[in-house]
Amino acid sequence: MRVLLFEDDTDLLDVTAYALRKHGFDVVGVPDGAAAVERWQRERPDLVLLDVNLPHMGGFDICREIRKRSATPIIMVTSSGDEAHVVEGFESGADDYVVKPYSYRQLAMRMRTIAERRTDAPIQETSTLAQSGDVQVDLSAHEVHKGGVSVRLTRLETRILYFLVSNAGRVVQTDRLIEFVWNYEAGDSFALKTHICHIRTKLNLIKGQPGYIISVPQIGYMLETN
Repeated sequence: MRVLLFEDDTDLLDVTAYALRKHGFDVVGVPDGAAAVERWQRERPDLVLLDVNLPHMGGFDICREIRKRSATPIIMVTSSGDEAHVVEGFESGADDYVVKPYSYRQLAMRMRTIAERRTDAPIQETSTLAQSGDVQVDLSAHEVHKGGVSVRLTRLETRILYFLVSNAGRVVQTDRLIEFVWNYEAGDSFALKTHICHIRTKLNLIKGQPGYIISVPQIGYMLETN
């Protein structure tokens, strides 16, 4: 798997690249954000690891620019675990958010999991279509329609919605949803909550009406059917 790694700390860049190569990744290291989008276009990586604080062009801006052009998996890597920072990362289009210091083994696991969920990757589910009310999700085509109108969601948002629509009217436990979406149990419930808020906004879901995703405290989420 080809990985484009943006990291302004050159020592950390070298160490991270070395560790990830030991895990089997083909890593291209970049120490700043200058011409970042052009570099991404030239390298065409399978995944981008993106530090937030980069000279010349910040990580959030790079993420937004890449996301305008492609569904390339992006993991934001930063020393700040501040909630506002995390939310901005996901709003920029990131698939995951990792806070330093981190385990290279865990990072490698997350990278493989997210890369396997690429838009062009084969879908393993027996059915990739799900519908509830006027919301239809085609997981294999990465398409979402509400009332016959196409709605653009990120890949992770599409997976979340697909699972909830497939289980419409039933409460889905948070850990089950995380495992399905990220394919590992160490998923972040805060990240899940953020993505669900984005889905509600993008689909213009109204509380109390069919199709709204409700939070069930201490348990999980449910897509209302009536």
